[in-house]
Amino acid sequence: MNETSVQWSDLKLFLAVAREGGLSAAARATGSSAATLGRRMLQLERALGRELFIRHERGYELTAHAHELLVHLTDIET
Repeated sequence: MNETSVQWSDLKLFLAVAREGGLSAAARATGSSAATLGRRMLQLERALGRELFIRHERGYELTAHAHELLVHLTDIET
């Protein structure tokens, strides 16, 4: 992971997408557009060097790496 290229704002958006299960719901929760969230999640995946989501028509499913990141970020968040 290139930690210098990962911004906390992207990680906060990741938390929203992970918790809401998709871009539309996360967009409503964050006030960002779904297109912006999708772009930011792709950038985050590139920065981390791994896929975080399995993309479906009806939402995003977390990969094993994303589950680990979610747990880690939840600990940091609290």
